[in-house]
Amino acid sequence: MLPSVHEPRITLVIRYVSWVGIVAHAVFVPVFFALELRGLALFNVLSVALWIAAKVVNDRGRCSSAMWLIFVEVVTHALLAVSSLGWSSGFQYYLIPLVPFVMFNDRLRGPVAVAASLVVLCAFAGLSAFAPETSAIARELPIRYMNMVVPFLALGLVSYYFRLASTDAERRLERMASTDPLTGLLNRRSMSARLKEEEARHLRNGAPFSLILADVDHFKRINDAHGHAAGDRVLSGVAGLLHQALRTQDAASRWGGEEFLLLLPDTDLAGAEELASRLRRDVQQSLAALRGMPEGVTLTFGVAAYARLESVDACLKAADDALYRGKAEGRDRVVSARPPS
Repeated sequence: MLPSVHEPRITLVIRYVSWVGIVAHAVFVPVFFALELRGLALFNVLSVALWIAAKVVNDRGRCSSAMWLIFVEVVTHALLAVSSLGWSSGFQYYLIPLVPFVMFNDRLRGPVAVAASLVVLCAFAGLSAFAPETSAIARELPIRYMNMVVPFLALGLVSYYFRLASTDAERRLERMASTDPLTGLLNRRSMSARLKEEEARHLRNGAPFSLILADVDHFKRINDAHGHAAGDRVLSGVAGLLHQALRTQDAASRWGGEEFLLLLPDTDLAGAEELASRLRRDVQQSLAALRGMPEGVTLTFGVAAYARLESVDACLKAADDALYRGKAEGRDRVVSARPPS
């Protein structure tokens, strides 16, 4: 599960890491009481409260405040525990996940994140230099093994969600680069690349493919009469119908302002004509009562099948010529390109 587009990445990390902190400190409370380390036991009661507070604050949208609560608690706990029980107790390992944890918060300014990381480094170095090597109690404590496992578990969670967030960001960038932001269909550049790929496939194995150019009739009149928001609703509605009608291997793009291009692999001219006719009817029925436009919406279609001796550009021109013949003949129709001589 990833955070929403408007939710900071650190929010999800705190949401899950906080459970690790709450459980770990809750375990420490009876352990330290049993060892008669009353001060550390009471501090861990406070630690549980701080982690719960951090979770509550984080859930209310104040992720940076939650992060600082956790940061202060972890640093203070490591300093107190290692000073009391010695380096071998392993409580210094809880400092390690703090560095990626702080760096992961993209709401922090860079210098602040670096300064916080330096604080962690200084705390770790100070404990290494001045903390006692071990204590008699720590020598008998199996808890030092837990103090290795829990920090690395927290580090693993932080790294895992960083990986998820990074992968998600890359996918969003790829979608933004290849799709039209209004309709969600491929943009012209991406469709041009798909056309070249399909042409190369046809030249290798002779698989047929066809193109359909579709244009919204009287689109300027729609914008002038009802506003550009209405025009955007028309384009989005048409794009949704195209997406529903196409197969997995097909591709649809917003080719121009109100013009759409469909690529139909393994489809001859007759198959493309059938799809265009069905889309024409679907548009009439589904967009007839589009909000704010009582006159409805229609499309004109130009259809062409790729011929082996021509180029993709020539096939596109054939579909475009057919489209404009349809416009000249009265619109709201499907017109097929004349076969090449």
